[in-house]
Amino acid sequence: MAETKYLGNKQLLNLHKIGFIASRYASAIDVIPTLDWAMEMSRQKDIAVVSGFQSPLEKDVLKFLLRGVCPIIIVLARGIYKKLPLNLCQAMTQNRLLVVSIEKPNVTRVSEISAHRRNEYIKDIVDEIKLIVGRQN
Repeated sequence: MAETKYLGNKQLLNLHKIGFIASRYASAIDVIPTLDWAMEMSRQKDIAVVSGFQSPLEKDVLKFLLRGVCPIIIVLARGIYKKLPLNLCQAMTQNRLLVVSIEKPNVTRVSEISAHRRNEYIKDIVDEIKLIVGRQN
């Protein structure tokens, strides 16, 4: 494993952290309650949501969080961004975003192995976890 790289507010690591991991095969029945949870979390200032925000449901949750005031920690299963995606710039400017990479800088694509490593890292650093497990059809 490479040295951990950070971009953004490292102080967010000191907050209470909830990890959010959703399978890419999350069931439709999980969507509404999860988005309700995301809306509630988006209003929290003292709780950081930690995720890879890679699966479709995780990406939807990120959209809700970015509209609010919630601190966000994104853990990448690839090297750190060379240029921050535009949708993250406002949260970075507001000092409520931390991007973490646990992979080598030259790793530009997410693999099953790096995704598993990222999810284990998330589980290790959070105080609690919200897990949405789906089934592949």
